[in-house]
Amino acid sequence: MNCVPPGRIISEQILRNYPPEFRQRESEEDIPVGEYGQPADIANLVCFLASPLARYITGAVIPVDGGLRRYQF
Repeated sequence: MNCVPPGRIISEQILRNYPPEFRQRESEEDIPVGEYGQPADIANLVCFLASPLARYITGAVIPVDGGLRRYQF
């Protein structure tokens, strides 16, 4: 089993609850990659982990967050 904790991923909820100015400021100040992620960023990793290419990856926690949790560990 693996875990994929998402960071800030653009969604209807994010668009509804956070104004563009807030998202822009957060992207510039808090996310090293400089932008919110896209749903496809999560999907790409999940598809890889479900494929035979990832057969030897187990028990991993792989954040998809553009570096947002850079100080987590």
